[in-house]
Amino acid sequence: MLISRQPAQLASLIKAQWLLISQKPTVTQLKQKLYHTSSKNYRFLSDPENKGSRQAGINFDTLGCWNSRLELPIHYEESIERGKIIPKIPLTEIGSATLLGRRKVNEDRYAVEELSPNLLYFGMFDGHAGTEAVDFVNQKMKKSILFWLNQTDDLEEVIKQSFVDVNNQLARYLLFSRSSNFHCGTTATVCLLKNSVGLVIGHVGDSCAILCRQGKAVRLTQDHDPEVEEEASRIKKCGGFISLNSLGRSHVNGRLAMTRSIGDLDLKPYGVTAKPDILTMEVKHSKDAFLVLASDGLTFVLADQEIVDAVSKCDIPKEAAHLVTDQAMQFGSEDNTTALIIPFGAWGKYQAADTSNQNSFGRQLLGVRYC
Repeated sequence: MLISRQPAQLASLIKAQWLLISQKPTVTQLKQKLYHTSSKNYRFLSDPENKGSRQAGINFDTLGCWNSRLELPIHYEESIERGKIIPKIPLTEIGSATLLGRRKVNEDRYAVEELSPNLLYFGMFDGHAGTEAVDFVNQKMKKSILFWLNQTDDLEEVIKQSFVDVNNQLARYLLFSRSSNFHCGTTATVCLLKNSVGLVIGHVGDSCAILCRQGKAVRLTQDHDPEVEEEASRIKKCGGFISLNSLGRSHVNGRLAMTRSIGDLDLKPYGVTAKPDILTMEVKHSKDAFLVLASDGLTFVLADQEIVDAVSKCDIPKEAAHLVTDQAMQFGSEDNTTALIIPFGAWGKYQAADTSNQNSFGRQLLGVRYC
C-alpha cells in the first residue's frame, strides 16, 4: 500500500523522529531516519515516478522527497495532513538579485515577506517614468494584503482587492501631493504561498512568473501586451489606440508598452486597468524545483527555458539569482534586471545539459523595450 494512503503511519514516523532530536529535522535527516525505520518492514521499489501498478512498498519519492541540495525543514502539519513530506520554505533560502543595467536609475523593486507562519508573500515590481509609483506600490502592497486577509480567507479575492486598492491609493497620493507625474506606473507580479503548497499569483504588466517542473520551464503568467487581441480590444473599446514605435513594438496611445499596470493614471480612462489576472495552483514538490519571478530586463534577452537551465546548474538560489541577472547583462540587456528564485522540494533534481546561447544573444539586436 502506498504511503500516501497511510497518513497515520507517516505521522508516527515523523513523531518518532521528533523525539530523537532536539531540533526540527531537515528533509535529508528525515529521509535517513525513514530509511533505517522502513527498510526493516517494507520493500523498496525501483519506480521513482510512481508509475507502476503494483507498488506495495515505500520509497523516498513516494514520500515526496527528492535528492535536494538544500536542507529544507519539514512542514509538519501539512505533511501529516497530506500523508507525504512537504518542505517548509525558509526566507533565508530564497535568492534575489537586481542590476542597474545601462539605465541611470533602478526602477525594479521586489519583496519577500512572511505574513504568517504558514503564508509567504513575494512581489516583483518594474516601474516606469521614475520611481515614485514603484516605491509607493512596493511599500503599500503588503499592507493592503494584510488588510484584506482580515476580511476574507479567499486568497484570489485578497490579491484582486489589493491590486485595485493600491492603485486607488496611488491615485489619491498623486492627486493630493499635487504631483504632475501621472505617467508613472509599475508592473506587479504578486505570489502568496500557503502551507508551502497552495500558490496564488496575481499580475499586471510584463513581469513574469516561471515554474521549473520536471526540468521544463512553465510560464505561469501572460504578458499584458498590446499585441494580445483581447487586451487590444479592451483598449480600443475604451477609446484608446495601439501604435508602433520606431522599433516596431506596440504601445498604448503611443506611450505604454503594456495594457495593464498600477498607476499610469492618464491612461486609466483608455482601458489600462489595474485588475490582475489570477492563477491558483498546487505546488508539487516531487516535480517542482523552483519558481522564478523576473522583470522584463531578464526575459527580454533570455528564453524561459534558458533561465530554468541556468538556475538548475546552481547549488543554491542566491547563486542562481546572481547568475541569471549577470547573464542577462552579458547578453546585452539595457534595462534593469531583477530575479527572485524560490526553491521547492525538487531543487537540484533536474540538471540541465549545456546549451548554446546563440539564440538569446541574437535577441538583443531586436532593440530595447521601453515603457
